[in-house]
Amino acid sequence: MTLKLNSLNSSSDISDCNSRVLIIGGGVAGMSCALWLKQLGLLPEIIEKNASLGGQLQDIDRINRWVLGFKGLTSQELAQQYSNHIIAEDIPVIYNSKIVAIENTASGYQVYLQQNAENLDVLLCQAIVIATGARSIGSEVFCKTVGFNSLFFAGLIGCFPTDHLEQLESLRDKTVAVIGGGDNAHYTTHDVASVAVKTYLLIRSQPKSNKKIRNEVKFLIDRGRVIEYTSVQIIEFSQIEDKIELTLSSSNEVLTKIQVDRVFVRIGYAANSEFLLTLDNVKNIKTQTGGYIETDAERRTSIASVYAVGDVANLELQSVVTAIADGAIAARTIAKDIDKHEVCRC
Repeated sequence: MTLKLNSLNSSSDISDCNSRVLIIGGGVAGMSCALWLKQLGLLPEIIEKNASLGGQLQDIDRINRWVLGFKGLTSQELAQQYSNHIIAEDIPVIYNSKIVAIENTASGYQVYLQQNAENLDVLLCQAIVIATGARSIGSEVFCKTVGFNSLFFAGLIGCFPTDHLEQLESLRDKTVAVIGGGDNAHYTTHDVASVAVKTYLLIRSQPKSNKKIRNEVKFLIDRGRVIEYTSVQIIEFSQIEDKIELTLSSSNEVLTKIQVDRVFVRIGYAANSEFLLTLDNVKNIKTQTGGYIETDAERRTSIASVYAVGDVANLELQSVVTAIADGAIAARTIAKDIDKHEVCRC
């Protein structure tokens, strides 16, 4: 099939190229960057693969406890607040789009988008911001472990950081296993233990959560509400009648089997940067472990006129507030680079 090439009206005016910035990803970091770019006199445009803005916040139904000024809102409501702000500012957003190519030109970059099976759209810009966030990796890590896939696809193993919340009532008086040793594993354990008759916390090495939630879980451990295993690995998942059986291997190779009703995996994240490997002009961008994009303090990447913000470039602290700050920092950097002619001009 031959694809038809279109030029998007919003980006086809060459005279605007010297101030247009394309932002790949419509999560918090991307929206923050777009807002700041507009206030700095540039022309941001957001490219979002989904049908709405908000990123991971759209998938979380939890009351906000961390973002100043939005007490009582859920993460989904917070996403809607941010999205409404972008819409009110008339910042262009292209939804349901996939980037299929990026080319260097004398006028900066030419980006090719696919929105359906038959058409390619082309946009010209002076700079690109990568704001594609991160994803939980539980299913990726365990997909080759014996028995995992069948239980995962049957809905008996959850890997999204807050997917236990909507199931709490169904977990009442059940036995649950939580796999992981970080903050999310501890928060899930604390939540689940409020209703479950027994909760196992299974940690590959040692606990590494923040002190506050660790102490709260330790309180439950001391009272027998939570049973903790450290330095263990899960080597097999199986279903025994209506139970899930986990086979654990410890550092001394002793095998232990436990049976539970439900499993939640909370073992970390990886950056959503793998799509760059298919794009010739950016596939060699420097990354760290987990695919996190390397940037300098002002959010420049190893490729000229390409910037990265939010969770996709933040291995240490992934949060709404750091994403907002990253977007602002990158916008200021882009404006400064354009003024200094360090970003290609048309």
